Amino acid sequence: MNLDFPPPSPDDTQPTSPLVKNSVPGCLRFVPLAVVIALTGTALVIVLLWLVLMIVPGVSDKPVTISVDGSAFPAITHAFTVAELLREQNITLDEGDVIVPAIQTAITSDMLISVTRARSVTLTIDGQSRVYRTHLTNPSEILDSAGLTLGEKDRVLIDGTEAEISSIQRWPVPVTQITVQRALRLRITDGNTQRTILTTDDTVGDALFDAEITLYLADSVSPDLHTGVTDNMEVTINRSRPVSIIADGVTVETRVRGKTVADALAEAEIALVGLDYAIPDEDTLLLPGIRIRIIRVSEEVIFEETRQPFETVYQADSTLEIDQTQTLQAGQEGITQTSVRVRYENGVEISRTVEETAVAQEPLNHIIGYGTNIVLRTIDTPNGPRQYWRRLRMWATSYHPAALGGDNVTATGKILTKGIVGSDPRVIAYGNQLYVPGYGEGVMADTGGARPGLWIDLGYDDANWVGWARWVDVYLLAPVPDNIRYLLP
Repeated sequence: MNLDFPPPSPDDTQPTSPLVKNSVPGCLRFVPLAVVIALTGTALVIVLLWLVLMIVPGVSDKPVTISVDGSAFPAITHAFTVAELLREQNITLDEGDVIVPAIQTAITSDMLISVTRARSVTLTIDGQSRVYRTHLTNPSEILDSAGLTLGEKDRVLIDGTEAEISSIQRWPVPVTQITVQRALRLRITDGNTQRTILTTDDTVGDALFDAEITLYLADSVSPDLHTGVTDNMEVTINRSRPVSIIADGVTVETRVRGKTVADALAEAEIALVGLDYAIPDEDTLLLPGIRIRIIRVSEEVIFEETRQPFETVYQADSTLEIDQTQTLQAGQEGITQTSVRVRYENGVEISRTVEETAVAQEPLNHIIGYGTNIVLRTIDTPNGPRQYWRRLRMWATSYHPAALGGDNVTATGKILTKGIVGSDPRVIAYGNQLYVPGYGEGVMADTGGARPGLWIDLGYDDANWVGWARWVDVYLLAPVPDNIRYLLP
């Protein structure tokens, strides 16, 4: 369309009186005649000089850059305002086009004039369409500029594609068609509950479905589900009696017409078999919202075996040499069998009842024979051959008074020096004479804290102490004591 420019503002640089139409080129043709007549003297000289400068080619030319929809080109203009420049360049503005700076703006050298063409966007609101001219491309901005506000439940289609209202601010491409369907209010009475929903669905049934309002076959809805939705429509739901039945790991939400739990189970086609029962029982009258639990009952008889441990018995054997053992009888566990009736409810064990217990096998003791035969043997020592009656493999360490903080009195009252040894008196009795290769002869006269295994601590005085930490053979020398511990700990 042709450009219609607004009248100049009071502080516009354009003249407000009618323009003088003559053949004078350039800006001379815009000088009001009244001004020329009024000027005299020096003022007239100045004005004439200015006119001459304006008439001389090139003096009044102003270079500018014009951009139309992003395409820029340079121009030389005599125009005073942006509006004159656009007329000069035969650039027309249509509704919605954006010009920067405004058309009343005075032209200056190297000015950039930008024209952004408006686009045609079809707006369809509740079935009514109109064409809207705008330079905007984003649907949210277009709707804002058109004065349209979207409700939370309104339905929006952008170029035929349904869009979330929250996403249209980030719409990635320019749009040409926006369709808005306003949500209508639906007032719903559901028993003692009233609520209002917003919907863009066409029928009552679709609106209730989208509002996640569950309907059962026995329920009635007024008006019916196929009725078209109108704003502020009243919808009434008459509910049948709701019943929840929990059976076989599944919860069935249904509606029933019967009066008792047995009626509800029959309508839901849920049967009680054998020992099964219902909570509450089958004769209970139904109340709205009642929950019925079906307990599936089963029983089985299982046989349990209980192991009875055997005992280990040591038995002296004079045919075996001391510190030798032999298994005389292998042990065997006893077995007791019990029959148990197990009751399950819904797959979970509830109770066990013992029906019978019987001994299937008696335990048999494990008998180990240990030697009591003493055999004297001879070992060579630095002091000559010595007889011994027992040889023990022991871990040897050594100690001296300084290591005990100066304490040199043993457990038996003897003075600690070389030849005094300490050990477990349950293994070597106090007073036993013994021989340790590399150490020599000694007497068992001291003890110490509990240590694992067979252990002996070889005594020294401080001046002659030698460190020990190795396995050695310990020979218990004759004579044989009266009291012998044949089984060592």
